[in-house]
Amino acid sequence: MRTLTDCLASRPDTLLVLLPGAHTELEDFARHGFIEAVRSRDIEADILVADLNYTHVMARTVASTLHERVILPARQAGYRDIWLAGISLGGLNALLYAAEHAAGLAGIHLLAPYPGTADIVAEIRTAGGPHAWAQTPAAELGDERVIWRWLVAQQAADSPLPVSFGCGSEDRFIRNQRLLADLLPAERVTYQPGGHDWPVWRTLWSAWLEEAPLPCRAAIGACG
Repeated sequence: MRTLTDCLASRPDTLLVLLPGAHTELEDFARHGFIEAVRSRDIEADILVADLNYTHVMARTVASTLHERVILPARQAGYRDIWLAGISLGGLNALLYAAEHAAGLAGIHLLAPYPGTADIVAEIRTAGGPHAWAQTPAAELGDERVIWRWLVAQQAADSPLPVSFGCGSEDRFIRNQRLLADLLPAERVTYQPGGHDWPVWRTLWSAWLEEAPLPCRAAIGACG
């Protein structure tokens, strides 16, 4: 798995792991200003972009690959707070990881997350929504069903992992993305006019960075 890094001169305690969407390149995060948006705010974090893709989803190795190739080495290097941020398929991959390893994360930011295949979302809708579906035998099956089980369980958790969500209001996956977003606290959900594209994601990314509980070099405490 290929990775790209952008690190500060002295290693901070926080690592931002960025997960790309399908048909995008790791370098796109720099080309579209995501890295500069972090650096211009003096956020005290290193950045790592990891090339998880649909082959990992199909092989059901998303969580194990990310854990062994990125998260465990990051822990061994001394990072204490690890955030995942994923675009489209990267959002799905962030949730697939969290469903198995949430305890090792500081939080997740989802940008226009791919909500999973249409047949599974239809299964959830037919059951009456995520909470009713979670009580059915189908909910115990594999695939990306694990993210829906985890999101439902998070609503009842004493200390749920912070998960935030941003999406274009005309995104091509918007109907199913709203079903997912409804499982998150309303104050962590943001919609921006536009579709499933980089200008919308960049605007949402910048807005999240303004509010995210990330450490800053310019001040004690969080940037937001």
